[in-house]
Amino acid sequence: MDIKNRYSSLAEECAKLAEEAILTEALLTPKPGLVDAKDSGSHQDMDIFTFVRSAVSLRTGFQEMFLSGATSEVPENRLLDIIRPIGIRMEQEMFEATKGINTHKGIIFSMGLLLAAFGRKLSEDLYSGDSIPVFTPQDTERIFKIIMETTKGLVTKDFRDLEIKENLTHGEKLYLKYGFTGIRGEAEKGYPVLRDQVLPYLRSLDKQMTYEETLLETLFLLMKHVEDSNIVTRGGMESLSYVRSSAERFLHDGGMCQQDAFKKLQVLNEEFIRRNLSPGGAADLLSLAILLGKVEQLL
Repeated sequence: MDIKNRYSSLAEECAKLAEEAILTEALLTPKPGLVDAKDSGSHQDMDIFTFVRSAVSLRTGFQEMFLSGATSEVPENRLLDIIRPIGIRMEQEMFEATKGINTHKGIIFSMGLLLAAFGRKLSEDLYSGDSIPVFTPQDTERIFKIIMETTKGLVTKDFRDLEIKENLTHGEKLYLKYGFTGIRGEAEKGYPVLRDQVLPYLRSLDKQMTYEETLLETLFLLMKHVEDSNIVTRGGMESLSYVRSSAERFLHDGGMCQQDAFKKLQVLNEEFIRRNLSPGGAADLLSLAILLGKVEQLL
């Protein structure tokens, strides 16, 4: 059997799971400052329908990301060279679907890495099943290690010679000003906030919460820890401190188990909108957490 055909059903399943995770994050309501099913948060140029159009445009590319990890014979430290052109094409397809609005550029990078690592992991295991197996924590740890090897040296490579570059991106400006490495740095370190905070939380969860409440509490855990460049771009370091302290206070007061949790979320949403803040970095990582939670059967 052709190796791509062997993995085609797994690639399709993983791409569907990725799409579901992205749509679940988008529809989760209420999310302070973020687009959700109720309002557009701090975003003037997009709404929930923009996110839906964007998300469904990505599935074919995600299948290709998985297949690249599963079938390419290059070592992991060269895998990024294989999947980056796919990501660039996916960005173009996203912009076509959204009429030029950037909804998922960050998630294309992170989810693409994750799916390529899934493909590489199942390939090296010589896995021959027709559906994705249930992952153990050890399996997930291997996924993070593959991502770390794939992105080794990425920050140094992508951010070199910025002092002489014209027309810097937001991420490049933040790297020069604050040393922020953004999503590249998160990937190169193996997404430590997912590995060390979110997944242990989901694995040990004993609170009686709904699926929606669990995801909202996970979002706040991410907001508490993530070095969110989206926040800093919009409001500077003071705003990042405000978002982190707001998330910490919400969790300290009981998180989603508080009797008035949803009321507090609405108040925070109004305040984030007033300050023009949107924790998009935390939202992207929530999509990854949803997918990882699904394959470990935690969600």
